[in-house]
Amino acid sequence: MLKKKKLKFNFLFYDYETFGLNPKKDRIAQFACIRTDINFNIIHKPTVLYCKIPNDYLPDPQSIIIHNIDPYLVNSKGLQENKFANLINSIFLYPNTCIIGYNNLYFDDEFSKFLFYRNFYDPYSWFWKNNNSRWDILTLVRACYVLRPNGIVWPKINNIPIFNLEKIAKLNNLIPYKVHDALSDVYTTIAITKLIKNKQPLLYKYFFKNRNKQKLIKIIDLSRIQILIHISNIYKNKNNNINCVTPLFWYEQNKNILVTFNLKKDINYFLQIFKKKNQLYSKYIYSYIQLINFNKIPLLLPFYFLKQIDINRLKFDKIFYIKNFILLQNNFLKIKNIIKFFLINNIVKNDDKTNIYNVDEQLYNNFFSDEDLLKFKQIQDEKFFFLKKLFFKDQRANVLFFKYKARNFPIKLNIIEQKKWDVYKKNIFNQNFLKKYIFQIKKLLKKKFCNKKKLTLKKLLKYVKNNFSIKIY
Repeated sequence: MLKKKKLKFNFLFYDYETFGLNPKKDRIAQFACIRTDINFNIIHKPTVLYCKIPNDYLPDPQSIIIHNIDPYLVNSKGLQENKFANLINSIFLYPNTCIIGYNNLYFDDEFSKFLFYRNFYDPYSWFWKNNNSRWDILTLVRACYVLRPNGIVWPKINNIPIFNLEKIAKLNNLIPYKVHDALSDVYTTIAITKLIKNKQPLLYKYFFKNRNKQKLIKIIDLSRIQILIHISNIYKNKNNNINCVTPLFWYEQNKNILVTFNLKKDINYFLQIFKKKNQLYSKYIYSYIQLINFNKIPLLLPFYFLKQIDINRLKFDKIFYIKNFILLQNNFLKIKNIIKFFLINNIVKNDDKTNIYNVDEQLYNNFFSDEDLLKFKQIQDEKFFFLKKLFFKDQRANVLFFKYKARNFPIKLNIIEQKKWDVYKKNIFNQNFLKKYIFQIKKLLKKKFCNKKKLTLKKLLKYVKNNFSIKIY
């Protein structure tokens, strides 16, 4: 018997253009991806897909200005969202794949999760199943600027670094860049990744190796008090995205989250404000802690990684952090217990009842049971699920199932279901909403945009008129 050939490690570079910035509410317009080997040689033909707009959604007009993709284009070239989700899910689940993008951990990956959630695919398994992983080149770019910037030209405004994909590409004479086109973004991300690997191979190797959550966790040794460098956009570009933190404990409500103390803060003031009754204002205590989610592959490094030349270049006050760390060490147990007490007593419970209006936003309310996940697979067999009524343990899935049918198979709805769907849409797209929406488009049309963008906005206006039978003056 012939052995099944093991597929080699590969990168899947991908990008979305979306009709808004909120992954809970907004929809994907365009998807593009390129699969490469470990050395960035393209091994599969590039893929570009469009997704039709569901009949209970309207694009954010501001997004149209950014990428210039109009509703008629996606509806003519695009797939129904269930088919779109199916294709992307199969692309992502290709074995030994590192799924990678530019700011994908905080943007594109979130859109992927909500896309799969709405269409009954496991929202999480795609980035760990089949020996898969994920990585974000924007975090690598930030780390490169902070730790090993040589060999790359860095765009700046008023001496503050900016990590814009287009600007980095242009300054470093990379491939021609087409603004806000998914496939162009993918090619450019590959080029920037190659640039960093060529110019700073040791840095690239270190962060590539530590993109895995389990390996990252090994850096955290809670048996000793330590100071770590944390590189993140939360500290802002003007501060070079760098800060120092001390790990405290793993968050009880989510073991993927490390609770750390922000060493930039005044520890003496923290201790003075603390009262015997153990009561602190939430706003106050949250300013002293940093919650670091290990599912987002954070950049945490030992303090010694910063070279003196980089300390000088970044104007990084090393002495300040060391003094603060010593003060924290001397009061560590007291501070740790204060913060732990506060977090235990301030757990936010989500009591939102699931309904047709909010179910699309409830991905993070809970994990689905194995029993429900098995039924999700039955939904993918369209012929099967129409022959059988499906009921789920999780109420979210029952409501989502109705919306899934109404969005993707509206002709299959019975009379009662159709009336329910019509009422739902009328409540969303009421006259007040539509008037405000049209006013927003007309306001944008008065601004100084190029003719191409204005034409796309006019198409959006026409789309609203044709789909909602509303007069546009």
